[in-house]
Amino acid sequence: MKSGVYGGGKPGAGRDDGAAAERKAAADDGLAVYIHFPYCRSRCPYCDFFRGILPREFDERALVSRYREDIAYFAGVCGKAPQEEKGGDGLVQMAEVSGRRRVTSVFFGGGTPSLLSPGAVEAVLEELERHFDIVPGAEISLEANPNTFEREKFLGFRAAGINRLSLGVQALNAADLKFLGRTHEVDDAIAAMELGAAVFPKFSIDLIYARPGQKWDDWQKEIDLALGFGLRHISLYELAIEEGTVFARKNVRAADEETSLTLYNQTVSYLRSRGLERYEVSNFAAAADDESVHNLAYWRGSDYIGIGEGAHGRLRLWTDGGSEIRGETGTQSATGRSAGVPAEMQNTKNPAGTRNAGGNPTGRPQLRATVDGRLGDILTPEERAEELVLMGLRIKEGIDAERFYRACGIKLFDFLSKKMTKRLAQLDLLCYDDANIRLTDKGFPLLDEIILELVS
Repeated sequence: MKSGVYGGGKPGAGRDDGAAAERKAAADDGLAVYIHFPYCRSRCPYCDFFRGILPREFDERALVSRYREDIAYFAGVCGKAPQEEKGGDGLVQMAEVSGRRRVTSVFFGGGTPSLLSPGAVEAVLEELERHFDIVPGAEISLEANPNTFEREKFLGFRAAGINRLSLGVQALNAADLKFLGRTHEVDDAIAAMELGAAVFPKFSIDLIYARPGQKWDDWQKEIDLALGFGLRHISLYELAIEEGTVFARKNVRAADEETSLTLYNQTVSYLRSRGLERYEVSNFAAAADDESVHNLAYWRGSDYIGIGEGAHGRLRLWTDGGSEIRGETGTQSATGRSAGVPAEMQNTKNPAGTRNAGGNPTGRPQLRATVDGRLGDILTPEERAEELVLMGLRIKEGIDAERFYRACGIKLFDFLSKKMTKRLAQLDLLCYDDANIRLTDKGFPLLDEIILELVS
């Protein structure tokens, strides 16, 4: 597994006291764990995530063994048991100074992780429990498709420890399911939603909008059908034609920008009338308890680790001198995409898409030599700040100024354009005070444009 690192931390006097506060904050945040399953049964024409087609002779035991190796590795960094010192690289010392993290969420993603057996899922969770302290009631999520093969395993997944199911429905009419290359039928989706709602304490579905020719009346019927199963969480994603996908090669066109924006605004209003509030630009929940704990860790800039080839993570470690090391862990595909991280963090058109591939411009310690070179590349505090803005403005709560400073060592309103912050507030696109900045309902649909204005 290849990895990267970003440097950060507050410079200057009092750094040791600041590091102690940051170590406590990192521990209080807890740790999210992403487990990547790299295979699908078929390739959807709109999807550009890192994956492969499930091999005919799939060796599940070998994959679980790889998961175990990665879990044991990270246990030496932030779990229960320190890893044996290798070559005097200081990992054990940094791990002890940095403190142990308690796991607050686990997410099996992919790919299609519901192609795993319930026994494999249980084995991975048992391995995590052996190496990490997992908080009582931690959110344990698994992505699944509505196909009969995966549906038959729902009870087994629940018994294995999964308490939140994320179901990739994507559409609830036959024509659009076929267009999107999905291998399930509407009846499969209905059966899966009914069973998922009955089996799992927390249950969510994904739907795709802005399909070619999509009308509000048809879209509303799909939403109503889904909400009929008592959904308390739903994720809605705009169809985007990404480079390298089948749709791109076939010159498929999604709905135009005006149609897409109208559908989005209508959907936000309609879901609000049905009791689901937008808490992130693409995610809606009936109450705070229904929000995705794991995804909030991404958007708030908390630490998470990636398990398995293709998995991405983010960690903060400290030396005994108080210097902070921020590490990104993960393997990228040939296209540069990493799994287990929101696509917005990987979009090279956005400010946070740029990564420093080498060197150490901050002069701070780095993890390039640590544990077989798994942790290495550096992000500057400025690059880290861009990432925090990109992710933090996606959520309704916005960006907490104190948390931002702890995370990158830069004051939030020193980093953002003061002129544009005031201007965008005057246009009712965002609101702010000394402690926080967040988008308004009017600003959410213009998220990408606002970010570019604020950090340019």
